[in-house]
Amino acid sequence: MTRSMHLLAACAAGLLLLSGCGSDEAPSGVAVNNCTPAGERLGREDDGMPSTEAIFRYAEEIVNLGYRRSGTESGYRAAAYMKCQFEAIGLEDVQYETATTWKWESDRHELHVGGEPVDSFPIAHSFITPGEPSRFSTGDEGIETEIVDVGGAGALSFATQNVEGKLVLFDLSFILANAGLLAFGEYVYDPGLTMVDPLDTLFAANPYITNISSAVEAAIDAGAVGVVGVLSDYFDSNKYYNEFYRDLGMTIPGVWVTATEGERIRAMMDAAEEPLTARLVMSGSREEVEARTVVGFLPGNSAETIQVQSHHDSVFDGAVEDASGSAEVLALAEYYAQQPPESRERTLMFSTFDSHFTGYQSHMAFVEKYITNNETPYELVANVTIEHVAKQAINDDGTLTLTGSVEPRGIMENLAFPLKQRIIDAVVEHDLQRTVVMSANRVDAAGILLGGEGIPTDASFVYVAGVPTVSYIAGPAYLYDAADTLDKIAQDELLPVARAMADIIDAIDETPADRIGTRIPLL
Repeated sequence: MTRSMHLLAACAAGLLLLSGCGSDEAPSGVAVNNCTPAGERLGREDDGMPSTEAIFRYAEEIVNLGYRRSGTESGYRAAAYMKCQFEAIGLEDVQYETATTWKWESDRHELHVGGEPVDSFPIAHSFITPGEPSRFSTGDEGIETEIVDVGGAGALSFATQNVEGKLVLFDLSFILANAGLLAFGEYVYDPGLTMVDPLDTLFAANPYITNISSAVEAAIDAGAVGVVGVLSDYFDSNKYYNEFYRDLGMTIPGVWVTATEGERIRAMMDAAEEPLTARLVMSGSREEVEARTVVGFLPGNSAETIQVQSHHDSVFDGAVEDASGSAEVLALAEYYAQQPPESRERTLMFSTFDSHFTGYQSHMAFVEKYITNNETPYELVANVTIEHVAKQAINDDGTLTLTGSVEPRGIMENLAFPLKQRIIDAVVEHDLQRTVVMSANRVDAAGILLGGEGIPTDASFVYVAGVPTVSYIAGPAYLYDAADTLDKIAQDELLPVARAMADIIDAIDETPADRIGTRIPLL
């Protein structure tokens, strides 16, 4: 239920401890300020939606909390911020949903090739003991052995070279270009044809789907003792912070190097008269930590519930990924909180998740509690997820360069036809240019053929559990990088996206539950 008035006043005054509005669930002593709703501080539009400045302020405040990894002080502060804002906005039954996830940290890493130092960055979630916490280390002397180049890490490379006991050099490839997304498209809104001209937009690859799992698994199976991943499709950065891949279990150490450093290593290998030796040093830890998802509710005329979702954890500043999505959730919560409960047929649930980068344990726990076993009074009938309101940036000869355009984006959905049309109407009315409305069922079916299931968004577990889903997402090149800073958020798109999502939520709210969606995976 809602907190008392004196507690909300404390929130508004910024007297929040780490765990949120006076709770003692977490270590205290870390203040979270500015709990007054941003629309109240910076203004709302005539329709009641927080202004562009207000939505951006939410994102800015989330980014300023720090590097929001699961299980860290900044990660807990982010959950506390969302909890406090939900309470201050007036949501009811605001709470943490917790699960156990992993915090992985490297406190030392070095790479030398042929005796020369190479600038590198640790591959996240490498050198682990699957399913167990651990302290990992190569020792101060590291692993010193021959380095072998397998290029794109295809089966032939491993079949024709002996990598047992050696370090493997491989190219990380981004597999799916924007053009590939069009195969799943049901409608494209690109009135200026800017997605096909210039062609570098159409053929730009997003960082979601890569060959890391197949390459590293092949290296482990062949007996390699470590890997060096060359970011061959990337701009000149090695600060690529990959997710934890649950199907991999990377038991050997690894580091990333830039395309430029990869070329230098290969030039050294070509020039060497004998096999080149490399030395890899890595140490760090992996420990179990508590993931905190934040949920809150606005009642309607029934227990049937529409979920509005993003995630508040991040890699590095995580401005686009996903302060922008969390800001949209807060804006929509503030917008709907001004409306009387009787104006809605259904309850609205607002949620931001943790463990997005560490294994999605909080997502799985949520599905078990709210959908599979349904231990709550709420009956989820639809999900609307918002991630990555992003500016486009391209790799311009190694330099990450903003183009001045919004990043091409997709809305993956599996709604019945009348609601598909309402999505298209919202995209056009609010001028969400460079948007592809995509069949989530087709994306899912393609994944099943490749051995997976679901859709590549934060909504995947809810979708797989059978809840009709609308998932807004974009895949800019910098998404997993330290370069994901506040200047990358497409600020002018924040209000149109919020309004379009509100139109979609309203359309779902008007539709009988048995006519909302379909979960048939058709190619």
